[in-house]
Amino acid sequence: MKPERSRRPTLSEVARRAGVSPSTVSRVVRGSTPVSPELERTVRAAIAETGYVPNLAARQLVTSRSDTVGVVIPEDQDHVFGEPFFAGLVHGVTARLATTPFHFILIVARSPDDRVWLRNYVASRHVDGVMLIAPRRGDPLGTQLTETGVPVVFMGKPFGVAGARYVDADNARGVAQAVEYLHGKGRRAIAMITGVPSMRSAIDRLAGYREGLARAGLPVDERRIAESDYTEDGGERAMAELLGRGVPIDAVVAASDTAAMGALRALRTARVRVPRDVAVVGFGDDPNSARHRPPLTTVAQPAEAMGRHLATLMVDAIEGRPGRRRVILPTRLIVRATA
Repeated sequence: MKPERSRRPTLSEVARRAGVSPSTVSRVVRGSTPVSPELERTVRAAIAETGYVPNLAARQLVTSRSDTVGVVIPEDQDHVFGEPFFAGLVHGVTARLATTPFHFILIVARSPDDRVWLRNYVASRHVDGVMLIAPRRGDPLGTQLTETGVPVVFMGKPFGVAGARYVDADNARGVAQAVEYLHGKGRRAIAMITGVPSMRSAIDRLAGYREGLARAGLPVDERRIAESDYTEDGGERAMAELLGRGVPIDAVVAASDTAAMGALRALRTARVRVPRDVAVVGFGDDPNSARHRPPLTTVAQPAEAMGRHLATLMVDAIEGRPGRRRVILPTRLIVRATA
């Protein structure tokens, strides 16, 4: 007599155990349509009791979905993993996708070969959607991914993609608020250390600096603007450049906390007292900003919340829900010891 094969529990058996319809179980398993928390707990308890395992391979054949989304970062790997903002963003994406059937893969696509592979990978439907982080002006990648027909959501307002879904912080308002705060503290020679010129966040933050000066009735002196790349070394070089120009400076706003920390290092080297001689404000409220010595005054952006909204827009796009097409989250000034 042949041994009896172990039989996989079916979706219908889960439904009978939970006292609901099979379609309700399917909705909970797929995460495609919201159900009440109580109903979801009942169904998941029945799944655990029966040992039911969804047949994902079969479902993918029916739905033509992979239940995978790509988080694409068109930056150098060292920059990605050295920037605290990315960690917070990914944490938010992970938390939001945990309530759905989707998981994500992280793709760093900087070289031309990486990008050719990425376009082919997306066009072949290995992922159901793409979240493109920090698109740059003049970079065709966003348009190329959109043309594959796979849903694309952007972290940062993209360039040249009409009707795009995107999430961003209110970068311009955040920097303008910092400038207004410094002006209120009696600072009149306020400088700016910018970010990467081709990145939307850097463009908006520089615009906010100009806007803040205008609101304060202060002139824009281009000699008080120095370019950086969001890194600590870049911030140090930019601050040294500003000091070397011989233009009076009594405050500086940096486009990132890491750049601000580099600026503080340059000011220490030049024996400039902070904040007595020069006040310093960063952007981001990275975990290290509060622990820095002295603790850094900064404009906080909600990285994790941005990640959660990004994932929500991604799921809505894949499921064909109308939803919002853009989310702009507010920033807030956190005053510490440097300003």
